[in-house]
Amino acid sequence: MIVIKRGKEPNSLLKFRKEHPDADYETDMPTDVSKDIREQMWEEQSCLCAYCMRKIDAPSVMRIEHCKPRHPKDEKEHDKKATLDFKWMLGVCYGNSLLKGKLKDRTCDAHRGNTELTLNPFDELSIRKIKYKADGSVYSDDADINKDVTETLNLNCQALSLPQTRKNVLIAEQKRIMKKCKDKKQDAFIRELERTYASLVQERNLTPYCGIIISWLESKLKIS
Repeated sequence: MIVIKRGKEPNSLLKFRKEHPDADYETDMPTDVSKDIREQMWEEQSCLCAYCMRKIDAPSVMRIEHCKPRHPKDEKEHDKKATLDFKWMLGVCYGNSLLKGKLKDRTCDAHRGNTELTLNPFDELSIRKIKYKADGSVYSDDADINKDVTETLNLNCQALSLPQTRKNVLIAEQKRIMKKCKDKKQDAFIRELERTYASLVQERNLTPYCGIIISWLESKLKIS
């Protein structure tokens, strides 16, 4: 996962909320407003799913996810205003839900349901608690966050080969860096690590599954 940098809400959403103070996302959201939300999140997240980090081909196939569930613990009564709060919205993939199959073969929002998360996608310290094993699988030493990523969001879903895909992405990036720094001094290697890290984290030049690359770079650069 990556830290989500959410910008100012779309003007159409702001206008809708002001004109309809009692509106509910589930029953009242206009199509044009949801379209604007998807397009902005797609750009802000570099076309990536906020959870698994797979590439989402277009805004039209991005799901609007609520970081804080609209119906916590499956309660029927809920805070309507909170459902229209842009700061809690995320852009996610369909989590393999378009294909018929078992729940264990789904991921992200499609697997989460209404389960509340301890993990905060907007908080850097929270995201840094996510770690990766050599086989590309994701985990955390924090028991609650580990449950979030391995069980609730199912980010080690084998049906989508997520661990292997992440492993391949990391190996490819390591090879690129080693090739570029071949026959150069250690200082050149460190500078390339720093440049790559800055490109991903500060400049937000995000690429599919780059969370594992960022984690590896932080370990090499001793960033905690």
